[in-house]
Amino acid sequence: MIIKHELSKIARTLILPALIGFFIVLNIFIVMSHSDIKEDLAVLSNLVDTYGYEVDDGMLTEFGADYKQKVAWVNQVAPDKGEPYQHPSELLSDDEFRFDNILSESEFQKLLKYGLIEGYYRTAQNIDETYQDINLEGTAKSLIRMYGFKGEAADSIRDQFEQLDVRLDQLIENGEHKNLFFMGKLYQMHSLLFKDLGRALIFELIILVVLITASITNYEFENRTHLVSYTSKRGRKLVQNKLAAAAIANLGVIAILIGTTLAAYFFTYDYTGLWQVPISSYFNAEMPLPYISWWNFSFLEYLGLFVLCITLCQLLFMGISFILSVFIKNTYLVFFAFAILLGIGVLIPGFVPLDTNMVFAMYFNPFALIMNPHGWWMGNGAFTIYSYYEMATISIWALILVVLCGLSMYFFNRQQLQ
Repeated sequence: MIIKHELSKIARTLILPALIGFFIVLNIFIVMSHSDIKEDLAVLSNLVDTYGYEVDDGMLTEFGADYKQKVAWVNQVAPDKGEPYQHPSELLSDDEFRFDNILSESEFQKLLKYGLIEGYYRTAQNIDETYQDINLEGTAKSLIRMYGFKGEAADSIRDQFEQLDVRLDQLIENGEHKNLFFMGKLYQMHSLLFKDLGRALIFELIILVVLITASITNYEFENRTHLVSYTSKRGRKLVQNKLAAAAIANLGVIAILIGTTLAAYFFTYDYTGLWQVPISSYFNAEMPLPYISWWNFSFLEYLGLFVLCITLCQLLFMGISFILSVFIKNTYLVFFAFAILLGIGVLIPGFVPLDTNMVFAMYFNPFALIMNPHGWWMGNGAFTIYSYYEMATISIWALILVVLCGLSMYFFNRQQLQ
């Protein structure tokens, strides 16, 4: 009953529904920023419907036979230059053909579609060759040189990349890399979902979580009812109910914002047939070094962990906001104090000398963790390359904050209310 009463206080706040509505509109705008490639993405859906997403010898044989028919059509509609075209892209890159308007609009659209299919076919053929050329030892040396790691820090980078090399061998043996997915270097759908939308969600939720937690905790002091509320039968233990109400309200807001954003995303972009594709598929690669997840996650599993990690990070931020509120007792000052802590958590690791392992230890904080959500559980980063980085960071800080929340409530029970 008390928790319901505390929730009703936050429900009457006008700014929160306004912020939630604004963030939903903003996220839909981010989602729609790539909507011009929807038709191109549909090409992959048709390929997966026809051949499945696993790239093996049987699939390549069937795909190759159909692809030859598409090349034959290209040569039927192309101007005769004595030499047949080997791929649709050769005709598309022929300036003379493009300016002469030889094809009708429907034929030209068909040619563009065949050009996209060519990209998937030729990439699928060359995956093994690409992975044979991956040199993680060389990548480690490049990172050490790029960032200036020295001493035991450089040794740690080399050790972690040796472990990543073992994981790469396992990945290749499992065939995780040989699965059709949206071409990352062309469409960058991983970055759109897990980086652009992920960061937007994280920082929007930080604003909401801090405001909700601080306003519930400080409500009595800001409305000058603290002398009545905290001298009632429930007394100072009311702050425990406020923390529980803040947790319920924050989880509700997290569910609404993430749910509506992901619904808008997946209604816009069709992932039918791709949910079980390993996240380490080569087609998902956006940089020269493909994504190498520390475990064999499907896209759906990775998405679930992504949502879980955002939720747990927000609960950590709720704990920090609660502790600040107990001592500061003003919602807006808590908000600014939290912003300062966030800045410190992100910037301080950058000032640690690069010759000791302390530089990596400083990144085990939730503020650094949220900066690169597209790289969670991936071995592609330099400062966060440890396989248990995400789990260790959340676990350590959850333990610390549980203790600090308990101490802050103990302190609150003994402080003056005036």
